[in-house]
Amino acid sequence: MLSTCKLMGQRVTSAVSIAGLVALMFLAAMTLIDGLMRAFLNHPLDGVRDVGGLAIAIGVSCCFPVSLMERSHITVRFMASVFGARIGRWCDLLASVLTGLVFLCMAWKFTGYAIDLLETSEMTLILHIPVAPFWFCVAAALWLSTLAQLVVIADDVARLTGASARAAAAPDESEEQARPIEHQPMMDHKPLGEP
Repeated sequence: MLSTCKLMGQRVTSAVSIAGLVALMFLAAMTLIDGLMRAFLNHPLDGVRDVGGLAIAIGVSCCFPVSLMERSHITVRFMASVFGARIGRWCDLLASVLTGLVFLCMAWKFTGYAIDLLETSEMTLILHIPVAPFWFCVAAALWLSTLAQLVVIADDVARLTGASARAAAAPDESEEQARPIEHQPMMDHKPLGEP
């Protein structure tokens, strides 16, 4: 079940990250056209700054889910080397839960912000494009990030419980060393001279 969720999560978050990349490429193309029109025609492309902030917001927020799902964000793991692997796994789980809470709060606040923009009919300054749909897309990407982090938390719990079960099933190294070694001859050998 967890492996199916991880596989489906990776597919969905990869598709969303491609949408974010398209938004950023659109902004790059518009910026390039604006610069060329300023340089050669002395007439800038109206509205690039209007859509620029919105495209950046969508592009960045669409990259969060895949980075969480693939665990590609920066992590500092020193607890395992100091206190052992089990404490390190507990710290990983705690960090995953805190990350999930942060994304849950961000998704909640951005949803409220998008609702406020919708109620006030906020529009861009030059092109008069309604901005609420863009911020709803940002909020949706953050909710997807929260779901992706829930899958990561479930994976951390599975690793922790799986490691605990393996540790319980395997004998302790100290007990293994304390157990006396039984000597058995590799083969029966007779003294020389016996038939």
